[in-house]
Amino acid sequence: MSRTRFVSVGVAVAIQVALVLAVAASDARAEGGMLPNAASLTFNRLFITEGGSSQEPSTPETLRSYLNLAHCVCSQSGQGDQTSLTYEMKLSVSTGAHRPGELWVGTQCDDDTVRSMMCRQVGAIADIDLLATRPENVEWDLYEVINGKDNTAACQQREGDAFAWVLVDSDGDNVYDYFNNQAIGKTTNVSGIDTQPPPIPSQFSGDSAEGAVRLSWKVPESRATDVYYYQAFCVGPDGQPGGSSPPSPRYQTVRTLCGLEQDIELTPSDIASEDPGAVTLPTELAQLDPAYLCGDSTEATASGMLITGLQNDVPYRIVLLAIDNAGNATGTYFTKTVTPHPSTDFWEDLHDRGSNVEGGFCLLAETYGDGGPITTALRAFRDDTLGGSGFGRALTAAYYGSMAKLGALVHGSTVLRVIFAIVLAPFVIVALAWHFLTLPGLALLLGLVWLWRTKRLRWAAIARIGRLARVAPAATVALVLLLPTLARAGGPSPYWDGDTADTSAEPDDPEFVTWHAGIRVGPYVPDIDKQFGMDPGPYKEMYGGYRVMPMLDVHRIIWRGFGQVGVGGSLGYMQKTANSWADGSTPGDPMRPRSPGDETTFRLIPFELTAIYRLTWFDDQYGVPVVPYVRGGLAYYMWWVRTNGHTASACWDGTSTAGCDADKALGASLGVTGAIGLAIRAERIDGGAATSMRQSGIQHAGFYGELSLAKVDGFGSDTKLSVGDATWFAGVDFEF
Repeated sequence: MSRTRFVSVGVAVAIQVALVLAVAASDARAEGGMLPNAASLTFNRLFITEGGSSQEPSTPETLRSYLNLAHCVCSQSGQGDQTSLTYEMKLSVSTGAHRPGELWVGTQCDDDTVRSMMCRQVGAIADIDLLATRPENVEWDLYEVINGKDNTAACQQREGDAFAWVLVDSDGDNVYDYFNNQAIGKTTNVSGIDTQPPPIPSQFSGDSAEGAVRLSWKVPESRATDVYYYQAFCVGPDGQPGGSSPPSPRYQTVRTLCGLEQDIELTPSDIASEDPGAVTLPTELAQLDPAYLCGDSTEATASGMLITGLQNDVPYRIVLLAIDNAGNATGTYFTKTVTPHPSTDFWEDLHDRGSNVEGGFCLLAETYGDGGPITTALRAFRDDTLGGSGFGRALTAAYYGSMAKLGALVHGSTVLRVIFAIVLAPFVIVALAWHFLTLPGLALLLGLVWLWRTKRLRWAAIARIGRLARVAPAATVALVLLLPTLARAGGPSPYWDGDTADTSAEPDDPEFVTWHAGIRVGPYVPDIDKQFGMDPGPYKEMYGGYRVMPMLDVHRIIWRGFGQVGVGGSLGYMQKTANSWADGSTPGDPMRPRSPGDETTFRLIPFELTAIYRLTWFDDQYGVPVVPYVRGGLAYYMWWVRTNGHTASACWDGTSTAGCDADKALGASLGVTGAIGLAIRAERIDGGAATSMRQSGIQHAGFYGELSLAKVDGFGSDTKLSVGDATWFAGVDFEF
């Protein structure tokens, strides 16, 4: 190694050592000086003291909700159940000096030159040596900690660190020779104190929706990361709250914490709304009464909010709050009202046009009978057992979002009802046992079954070992005779090695392709309009043209001769969203008005069970990397319509009048599908890449394109939505 290299390495090491020492020095700043016997006075556990009782905060977020502006103001006022911080102070070993400890607040309290300007003493510990045998809980006033040196002004509105200090003059010479501090509530990425309200959005607009109002705004650019939640308040002309199920408040006010008649200032904001005239702010909204909460958004970067549960044709006065992670809030009220109006979504539009398409089928209800005893018991299990916990409600939501949609397949078919009744029987038995025995009882029953089965398996295993012992000598001789044959077995060489393929290789040879998988995309428009004999029809009028739909193809190769034969399936997903039609508008009108606040979404999950034949002969025999193929089979396409986040429903006359036997917009259609296409094994372009692929288990990779036809309409049933299409796809595929 050259001398220059030695010098550069030495410099690098010196820099690293200096950085380590600097970091160590900054960390040591929290505790400095010396106490007799090398004792250390530490801040141990933290408690929140409120209403005369103390408890440890369960999470940093729990603590942060106390370090906000509202708690600071209440602490300064001295009214109500005061909140303070209590630290358990502990001395590692007795000093023998029996000196007092002084409690300070502020910054740089360890610096003699600036202490008087930056800090203030707020209390004392009579004898720190007592803390060596019995830790003491020392209380810190929240206002004192937040405001530091300033003890007369209003609570500071800031976001940063606040410190509690303990200083000790151990020898009585009026010079502090020991200090320690604690940053209140500070974590790795978050400052401890936040008494500064977040910014409010701008450029508001309010659009009417059916039983709802959609608010939109421009996200604030300055300190936008300080916003964590948005909440809205609504009041009708009769002074009643707008929503029937108000969310829990995420903000904190002085009025609710300690009863002071002090409210968050709400600034007026113009709003783009169709309603005329100005509004006055009622007392309930000015005081942010939680009973008037009507909307909630937990998306920090949200640019709008849909407020549901309102009455149509009723003007609402609205207040919006921006809330940070500590519960501080900034608010505005809108100078115009916003009025919900009814609308016509896609599902209602189909019913308006006389469609006979049915939806809303539940798999269990269709299988076991809608009013049957099994279905009734299962609904009791859903409502009483699963409905009592968040996990149970999540299971219910997962069922209705997936398996329940298979009810459309069972509807009207006795054979399929019998098949699904048999398949679902184990799950039904477990659900009913869970319901009647409760979860602990079910666990006990399963445990007893497991013990009984384990005992049986143990005896069966002993008997099996005995039988193996009798045949082991013969098996050993056969294995020895077969070893030379197995060792000579070899597979065919791929074309990139320049050798001719060995067609006599064993079927389990690794060079043979056993799986084919591909990902393809293509434009897709469901045949809903063709079902109506219209172009454009309800679908294109509502949603416009095509949507690019991705599909995943997976096939298991079961025969390899003159090409490949495989069985498998395909799965995809598509959705389109548009604004609903204005209520009372005319179907087919090219200028048909829309409802600006309502969004209706059509979603489709196509599932196909197919067989495929791939003509690989050109590439296998002559090295021409083209593979024509055909694919066909059964198609089962699940679909549903969502409006403003909920499953759409309509009465059979097209209205959404409450109390009718509403038809829910979810179902599935059965049909057939087929495709012809061409694949290109593109790895032949690069021999090195082909070798790397082969070593990783991929035999071929390339591109493919196809013409596809799906006839998915319940085999011509007018009660099934026609969701097939004639289109094309292109993608990439792999053989392994």
